[in-house]
Amino acid sequence: MASSDDSSDLSSVPSDDESLQLTKKDGILKFFSKAPKPTAARKIEASPPRPKREPSPPHEYVLADNPDIAFIVMFRARFTEVFPKSLPNFGPQELEHAVVGTTPGEHAEQFLCALLGLLLNRKQDVK
Repeated sequence: MASSDDSSDLSSVPSDDESLQLTKKDGILKFFSKAPKPTAARKIEASPPRPKREPSPPHEYVLADNPDIAFIVMFRARFTEVFPKSLPNFGPQELEHAVVGTTPGEHAEQFLCALLGLLLNRKQDVK
């Protein structure tokens, strides 16, 4: 039995020379080869530390930050066919300038009157 253990049907471990031989690859595999393993000797250079920035100043509230202005302008643009044709179109800057003073500007006043007319379902203009 000892002689049968020594001689098995399995092939022996290939030597280093045999493992380096190229094998023929068929199909698409012939276009790809194994990438070399990354070496540990390659070091990543440390980037210099970023310079310290001054802290940004605190944000001061301005009228342009108000989301209601954008909503009103979007509402006017979306429902433009419902409003009277005499009502002028306005952008956010015109609306900001119209509401800055103690009394509303001409555009803001016309818009509010037209909106009230629609809400109250009036045929006559609101004055």
